[in-house]
Amino acid sequence: MLFGYTVLDLFVAPKPIMAEVVALRLSLMVMPLLLLLAASYRQQWRSILHHIAGAACLCAALGAVTLVVRSRYQGLPLDYEGVLLVLMYMYGCGAMRLRTAIVCGTTTTIVYPLAEAWVGLPQDILVVRTMFIVTTNIIGIITAWVLDQEGRGNFLMARQLRGMAQRDYLTGLPNRRAFAERIDAVWQQARGEQRPLGIALMDVDWFKAYNDRYGHPAGDRVLRAVGRVLGAHARGPLDMVARHGGEEFVCVWYDATLAEVETTLAAIHADIASLGIEHAGSHVPGNRLTISIGLHYLYPQAGKPPTEALLRADQALYEAKASGRHTTVVTLAEPISQPPEEPDDEMPPEAVVVRGATD
Repeated sequence: MLFGYTVLDLFVAPKPIMAEVVALRLSLMVMPLLLLLAASYRQQWRSILHHIAGAACLCAALGAVTLVVRSRYQGLPLDYEGVLLVLMYMYGCGAMRLRTAIVCGTTTTIVYPLAEAWVGLPQDILVVRTMFIVTTNIIGIITAWVLDQEGRGNFLMARQLRGMAQRDYLTGLPNRRAFAERIDAVWQQARGEQRPLGIALMDVDWFKAYNDRYGHPAGDRVLRAVGRVLGAHARGPLDMVARHGGEEFVCVWYDATLAEVETTLAAIHADIASLGIEHAGSHVPGNRLTISIGLHYLYPQAGKPPTEALLRADQALYEAKASGRHTTVVTLAEPISQPPEEPDDEMPPEAVVVRGATD
């Protein structure tokens, strides 16, 4: 837009000051905004971009004031409406925070009438122009405040919607979608750092029978209780607990030894038993709520996706349920004494270990 006004200056600016007008417009108005445009493409400057935008817009505004005042001083006055346009740009398109825009706009509003008074603008005209520029500034502040509030509201709404899309409404745990998005990053980090992962799928035993006997509200309470137990056993920021669907949960432990993971699984069995939830449809002695667990323990390798490890854990869970439930089946993709140095074309045969839950 400013380039357009620069071209227009070549045709409409008074001849005696044309070169000076073009030079001032290019140096004080066009160049700062070009620098702002260039800064917007530099990632390392993103955190201070609103400050750069403020400086660029204020420079452009003061440049517009300088053009008007300088031309009047030489007896060839230019229109002052350019100052109003820059003010509107500050509040509507300047990519500045509200506080920065108000500081820049108010500074321009104060400087312009003072500069016009200094070069001798008649008082009646000065009063009218001052009223116009003050009114424009007030309208700009109100407009920018409304846009700022709408932007904040949209941001909070978007964050809330993202949270709702990634959280299971019943248990409050991450849902399957959130787990699928995060497991890839955890998998890549574990592979890069040569850290082991313990991936466990867990299923509430005879949950359909529980729902049929006690009702769905009671079943929902059971799922929430199980979710709280599992969530309490996430150790670090890279561990994950999520509801995988229905009565099935998934847990991932990052950089834990096999013994540590097995100890955690035993504690989970014990904590579920300590809930003391009656389950008359269970075939486990004592008729209480229990879970079955399938664990796959491995060092992630290049070319092996996390979906393959989840499939191994699911197969281990199937074996746990086929073994009478209320137990844990552990599968090892490879020897676990040390991380693999190179990925093999063929995955080593799995070792399957059955761990019975402690009653």
